[in-house]
Formats: sequence, C-alpha cells, structure tokens
Amino acid sequence: MKTIIQQLKSFVMAQHWAHWLILLLFCSISVYINYGLGMQKMIDNCHGVDEYLAFVALYAVHTVFAYLLYSLFTKNYSFWKQPGFVLLLLSSFFIFAIRAVTYRHHHWVAAISEPDQAVLNGMVFNDVFRWLYLVLPLLLVWYLSGRNQPFYGVSLKNHHSKVYWYLLLCMVPLIVGASFLSDFLDYYPRFNKLNPYQPATWKVVVYEIFYGIDFSSIELFFRGFMVMAFTRYVGMGAILPMASFYLCIHYGKPMGEAISSFFGGTILGVIAYHSKSIFGGIMVHAGIAWLMELGGCIGNWFRQ
Repeated sequence: MKTIIQQLKSFVMAQHWAHWLILLLFCSISVYINYGLGMQKMIDNCHGVDEYLAFVALYAVHTVFAYLLYSLFTKNYSFWKQPGFVLLLLSSFFIFAIRAVTYRHHHWVAAISEPDQAVLNGMVFNDVFRWLYLVLPLLLVWYLSGRNQPFYGVSLKNHHSKVYWYLLLCMVPLIVGASFLSDFLDYYPRFNKLNPYQPATWKVVVYEIFYGIDFSSIELFFRGFMVMAFTRYVGMGAILPMASFYLCIHYGKPMGEAISSFFGGTILGVIAYHSKSIFGGIMVHAGIAWLMELGGCIGNWFRQ
C-alpha cells in the first residue's frame, strides 16, 4: 500500500499545479453542462448516426482537451504527428461509441425467447453483448498494432490482490454515505428495473453476475488500452486524458458517481501503469459496483 501511495504522490506532484487547475475546471464545467443543462438528455434524444456522432464528439472533446493540456505543459507536441497515436485516439472514440448506441442484440435475444420473457431476457443478458462490443474490437486493434506485448494489461505478473482489498475497504464509508442520497437510491440497485417483469431469482443473480463481469471490459478499455497502448507515445501523460474520457461515460448516472469517477479513474490508471495489470482494477471496479447494489438495496429498504 505504501508503494501505491508513493506512486500516486509522485504522479500528482509531477503535474504542474496549473495543469490540474485547468483540467479540473474543464471537468467541472462539463459536469455542470451535463447535470445542470441536460446535455446527456439531449444526446439520448438523438437517434441513429446522429446519436453515434454525438457520443464520438463527447468523448473526443474530453480526451483531446486533456491531451492538448499535456502538450501545453510539457512542450511535447511530437506525438500528434505520429499516425499510430492519431489512429489509436480516433479508434478509441469510435469503439466506445459503438458500445454506447448498439442495442441490436435485444432483437437477437428476443428471437430465441418466449414472447413474455423477451424484454426481460434482453435486460438480463445485455451486459454480455456490451462486453463483446469492447473486447472484440480491442483484440483486433491489439493484433494489428501491439501483439508483441500482453493484451493491454491482461497479466497477473505484478498483480497483488491484498492492496485492492484495502482500496475496496476505503470505498465502504463513501458508499454508505451515498446510500442516504435520493439520486443514488433512485438509480441503485440496478436490478430493480427487472421487477416489472417478475423475474425468476436465478435471472436476477445472472443479471448481477454479468453486470459485474462487464466491468472487466471497462478496465480493459480504460486502464488497459487507454493507458498501455498510449504510453509508447506519451508515457504517464496518457493517464489524465483517460480519466477525462472516463468521466464523461458516467453521465446519466448520479452526479456524485460521475465526479468521483475522474479521481477513481486516475488512481486506477496510475496503478495499472506501474503494475502493467488490469486485474486489480477489475477487482475494485466490480467490487464497488456490487457494493453499490448492496447499498442501494439497504438504503431503499430503510426508505420504505
């Protein structure tokens, strides 16, 4: 744990104070535009290509701005001239936007389901497809551009699980506090949206398992691909753009969760950069998700 604290301290101190100030101000304005002015609702009202391009633009603005800040404070502009960097950056926006807008799989699930179970089954198995929408494109990118290294942090070589149990333990008081907030309890537990369809218990369990597993693809994308694929061009400079990107994918969730995602993403990014493994991030991410489900259950029970 002391090693991780030192790594985080070194990372924070390595960035100019004005770099932090400007990036945090940008993120604050972004959060206000989303939650105060309803940006996410406007995107959700788009359809087809317009919705896809809106998500691409959302991700691009956050990530490119963070990289421009990195260039400004490090005087390093050379990576912008490298086609490999530009192609990776563009592919990141297009790949994640596919995950954000693709729901064709609901029709596939419905085709093999009983009519009265079609909608429910689509919700239960939704995260399996969302997992595939990230992992398969990343496998292709890795095969074409970087298969001489482990698949974006899929390695147990430097993984030490004890540290991540401590990190999870640190999150418990925050989740307990969140479980008293109405916007948190309106969103969690997520399996409440299955209730109108009177699901069998096993389907609720399967839904929760797949919900947790889906976070492995999120860690693969953000702490794996967005950090490890880009370090060859900018080193640790890839971490804050990743965290900025990671912030905006949480719009639509409770505001506190979105804000904390920037800091949590930064911490996990620093850890992944040094360990070259995403398994700790998967532990923390899935663990927090399931703890928030539990917090939502308990909080709503007391609210009744």
